[in-house]
Amino acid sequence: MMVAYQADYATATGNQSLVSLPDGSSMFLNTDTAVSIDFDDGRRRVQLLKGEAYFDVKHDQAHPFQVAGDYGKVEVRGTAFSVRTDSSQTTVVLERGLVDVTCLCASRGEAQLLAGQTVTASATALSEISSSDPSRVLAWRNGRIAFDDVRLGSVIDELGRYYHGRVFIASNRVEQLVVSGNYRLDNIEGAIRTLADAAGVGMTRLPGGIIILR
Repeated sequence: MMVAYQADYATATGNQSLVSLPDGSSMFLNTDTAVSIDFDDGRRRVQLLKGEAYFDVKHDQAHPFQVAGDYGKVEVRGTAFSVRTDSSQTTVVLERGLVDVTCLCASRGEAQLLAGQTVTASATALSEISSSDPSRVLAWRNGRIAFDDVRLGSVIDELGRYYHGRVFIASNRVEQLVVSGNYRLDNIEGAIRTLADAAGVGMTRLPGGIIILR
C-alpha cells in the first residue's frame, strides 16, 4: 500500500506505460511496476519501487542519471538499459552504452557494464558480470516473452507477472521440464495453454482464473 502513495508513475498487472521524463529521457514501465522521480535542481534520479523499467537516457555529462532499486543503484550519462527489482535482488541489463552499478549492501561492490552484459545486486553482494541477450531479455518492450532452454517453472513464474489469476504446477517433474518459446503477452492464458501442449503437460482451468499444470 505504501508504494501506491510513493509512486509518481505505476502500472497494473498486465499493463505497460511509456513515460517522457523532464530531461528528455524516456522510461518504459513493465507490468506491475512503480517508480518515483526527482528531477528538481538538475537532479536526474529515479527510484524503482517495484517491478521493471527500461530507460533510454538523454546524454548530459554534467548531470548523471541515477536509478536505484532495493539492492542496487545505476549511474549513467547517456545510454539505454533496464532495471528490475523484487524481494531478493535488483538486476541490470545494458542494451547500449556504459553504466556503473553499485550494490546497496555492506560490501558496496561496484561493476561497470558494457552493452550486452548484466549484473545482479542482492542484500549481500554484487554478482559476477555475465553476458545477456537484450533482444530476448527485453522482448517485453515489444509485447512478447522469449526464452530458450529454460525450466518450465521459471517460465510460468515469468508469465505469472502478467496474469491476473494464479498458476500452480502440481508436479516437480513438470516444473523441471526444459522449454523454449516466444509468445505474446496480451493473451497469457493462451500462451500457457500453447506452452503446456508443446511440453505434453495437462492444463486445468478453474473459476477465478486459476490454472493448474500437471
